[in-house]
Amino acid sequence: MSTTRAYVQSHQIHSDLLDERQTYFEACAEVWFDSLEDAMNVGTEPVYAAHISVDEPLFVDMPRLRFLITAEEVLKSGPDRRLPLGPAEAVWDVQRLPTTIKLLQFIEEDGDHAWDGDDDFDLGERLGALRHVRCRPIPGAIENSFAIGVRELWWGSEFDLEAGVARDRAAWEELVLRPSRWTGYIARAERFI
Repeated sequence: MSTTRAYVQSHQIHSDLLDERQTYFEACAEVWFDSLEDAMNVGTEPVYAAHISVDEPLFVDMPRLRFLITAEEVLKSGPDRRLPLGPAEAVWDVQRLPTTIKLLQFIEEDGDHAWDGDDDFDLGERLGALRHVRCRPIPGAIENSFAIGVRELWWGSEFDLEAGVARDRAAWEELVLRPSRWTGYIARAERFI
């Protein structure tokens, strides 16, 4: 598609770190555009209209399909290469690697405190996350968005994620369980563009 700048499919991986909410979505397609106008008009983009939209019902659970148009807030873009890093962390780059592991959490409702706390960066660091992003819906882009925000944290592997949580379970619970209502899963994210 001419207006697409990046495209990632994030497929659910079962994890004992999460409850039954992890099975609501099997996957999430993430598409980056240069402008809100491009995102809002994707249905009329020629390649999408001619080829993709007719194919979607063959691989998408259309009744459960949900959309968000968000803006990213990058809390941490990747490993700090000024620090001593292991060989895998030293080459880790979300833009270059074809497959990454991440938590993808759709926040539907705040809890006693806002889902996006001032301590989010520190909690991600305590968990050993290599990248940390919060996304918020763009006002007016989609009427009645199903989520008020999206949290994404990346690790080098499933092992690294589990080790980070094992080291600091309190940080995981504070970050992930802060919202009162959410859907999310551990994802194997495959970058196509």
